[in-house]
Amino acid sequence: MSFSLAAMQLLQPDSPVIRRDCRDLCPDCNRSRQSCFCKYTQPFATKTHFVILMHPREFKRQRVGTGRVTRKSLLNSQIFVGVDFTQHDALNAVLNDATYLPLLLFPGETAIPAASDEMHATLQDRNLAIIILDATWSSARKMLRLSENLQKLKRISFEPSDLSRFVIKRQPAAYCLSTIEAVYRLLEIFERRGVEKLQGKHATLMQTLDAMVDFQLRCAADPNLPSHRLKSQI
Repeated sequence: MSFSLAAMQLLQPDSPVIRRDCRDLCPDCNRSRQSCFCKYTQPFATKTHFVILMHPREFKRQRVGTGRVTRKSLLNSQIFVGVDFTQHDALNAVLNDATYLPLLLFPGETAIPAASDEMHATLQDRNLAIIILDATWSSARKMLRLSENLQKLKRISFEPSDLSRFVIKRQPAAYCLSTIEAVYRLLEIFERRGVEKLQGKHATLMQTLDAMVDFQLRCAADPNLPSHRLKSQI
């Protein structure tokens, strides 16, 4: 499928059309009630605790991001907004909780492969606490550079097996995934390794993503919307 630049721009949070529709915002997904994404979520419980650290730019301006719906989908999760989390009391409480093994989801030479025996052995009798940076890559690197507590964490990573299905947002590289896709891939690995016993419930994350993408593409292609800019057909 191909879209003109103008068509993709209407999906951006600074679009005048979106600003007009945001008088009554959903507190969870930061979208207008009419276009709220929360209806697509199917919340479920996990043994793993997820902490999503959202950059302020994502919080204030990004309304097609997946950080909020990921939080909404995961009952055992938290979301904090900021850049430097060094002195963040709530995050530090999680990092210092002896019942957790906190791991930062971030690539690097020292990152532990999520599917490895090393990760399983490191876990021992603790529950996982996965820390996720919800930001652009440049913003995520800045968050990591400023947050001394995050720098001290062991990292976890995985090899993407498929391209991102989040086609309404341009990814900087083929291996980059949205937050909700990254969580899905981790849970898929944890399920195989016996860390989680979800019986496929995590598949609802991808169903949520697909519904979000479908909604945005239908809006972009609808000639009845005053914001219609699509010049090529899906």
